Amino acid sequence: MMDEERALQSLDEELHAALAGLSAPPHFDAAVRRRIEAQRVSPLPEILDAIGWTAVLAILFALLIWLSPMVMQSALWQTALGGLILMAALCFALRGSAGFSR
Repeated sequence: MMDEERALQSLDEELHAALAGLSAPPHFDAAVRRRIEAQRVSPLPEILDAIGWTAVLAILFALLIWLSPMVMQSALWQTALGGLILMAALCFALRGSAGFSR
């Protein structure tokens, strides 16, 4: 562990020595900030999150049907529970989507 720490410290010192005289042009900071602000974040993580939560909730729904004979016999209960599962999945999936609306 100490050898790794010394190697990293040595590398850090070498980089500081090699790059000490370099500096970025004055307009570089503004150009980087413009590019970062212009790029939009992908909604893919939220979509994958929705798929995952829907799968988890579908498994819970299937277990509930399997364990409860009353739910198995009533189409109304199945529909209501299915709607609750969908709403819960959407709430979990869209909880962070406010960041995409900027």
